[in-house]
Amino acid sequence: MEITIPTSWQDITIGQYIKLRPVLKGELNPIERVINILAVLTDQKREVIRDIPLNQYKVIKEKMSFLETEIPKQLEKRRFKIGDSFYEFKVDAKKLLFGEYINNMEILQKAGNNENIVFENLHHILTAICRPVERKWLRWREIDVDGDLLRKTADNFFNNMPITIAYPIGVFFYNHFQSLTVDIRTSLIRKASKIVREVKEEMASTKDGDGGK
Repeated sequence: MEITIPTSWQDITIGQYIKLRPVLKGELNPIERVINILAVLTDQKREVIRDIPLNQYKVIKEKMSFLETEIPKQLEKRRFKIGDSFYEFKVDAKKLLFGEYINNMEILQKAGNNENIVFENLHHILTAICRPVERKWLRWREIDVDGDLLRKTADNFFNNMPITIAYPIGVFFYNHFQSLTVDIRTSLIRKASKIVREVKEEMASTKDGDGGK
């Protein structure tokens, strides 16, 4: 059986890492560990993996040696291409949708000190700080997002974002989410206050117009 597997962390997507993490963190004998890892990476049943010839198993094990190393924690570029779209890592509380704030706060509240929950939802969290961008008139600009685009972005990250990009950003978010939460909450309060003020001004203007008839 021909087996094609990733040979570096760059080849591991968020989705694969979420499935791999329990295996990598678990206590298994070497054979079962490799079988479970290959089941994730090849999307094959364990029964199929068990039929791999011993000589091929040794070659595969050598190729998987990168899994014993640490995931890079340094983000090489703030702008990157995932699938067919470009994104930019940028923390801007003013650009967040209210629903994003609620979703991320729910995730982080459930997480507490359990970083597993953060990693299991990493593709959702990253949509708040990795925004889609496009190059237009020789300049990069951020694309306006809505709920539908955010869901598509999360799916794209899950299926295509290398963990070498996701992990450094996830670590940054996890280490700074307390201060980020304050900034986001303050921005949302200001945004809400502005909306209320504009509505009041519009209502007052309407009343003045009616009185003048």
